[in-house]
Amino acid sequence: MGFKYRVIAKTKGQLQAIANPASAQQPEALPWILFDSQTYTSAATTRLRFFNTTNVDPTLSNMETAGALPDPQWFEVHYIGMDILRTPTAGGAGVDEVGGINDIELLLKAGRGTWTLNLSNKQTGQFPITFLHGSGGATGEMAGGIALQQLVQLSNNGTFDGGFCVDGSIVYPPTVGWNFELNWAAAQTLTANVIIRMWQAGILYRRVL
Repeated sequence: MGFKYRVIAKTKGQLQAIANPASAQQPEALPWILFDSQTYTSAATTRLRFFNTTNVDPTLSNMETAGALPDPQWFEVHYIGMDILRTPTAGGAGVDEVGGINDIELLLKAGRGTWTLNLSNKQTGQFPITFLHGSGGATGEMAGGIALQQLVQLSNNGTFDGGFCVDGSIVYPPTVGWNFELNWAAAQTLTANVIIRMWQAGILYRRVL
């Protein structure tokens, strides 16, 4: 990831105040990732909305409440990204262009996907989803015999550079509604339905006790 943070020397007094706040009313600050996942249905989906609901599966979302942060939590957004959770695909002779890489290209380019942030009934965007890079994925090599006439595709959307940087300019107050929306010009026919995960990296401020 391409996260960056400032290294600033602090006094012992400052560190003591961070580790042991004088009042429980002072929030603690933690590096945090907020994420939510939705399924793109092949040949059907043109719009997906994220962070608008809760999910009982903690691997799909870590939203505590639907569409807002609970009181007294604040979230300062620094990076926004998107993971297209496509596993490796294999194609035989004559169909090698179909697979994981092609699926991602359809979502990013052929479908001309865009994203919008809706915060307290105020829009930011629309922006191309090509700016929302993935958080990570497999790295390595794969090899096979030419006689098999088969191509295996490993794919991720973009480089792992931290995603779209907003540098703390977006802050979510507690109990204020917000969500992300992805839109496509037309539904794209993929090799299969795929889970799309939106994530935001930043600083979570929450009560100490």
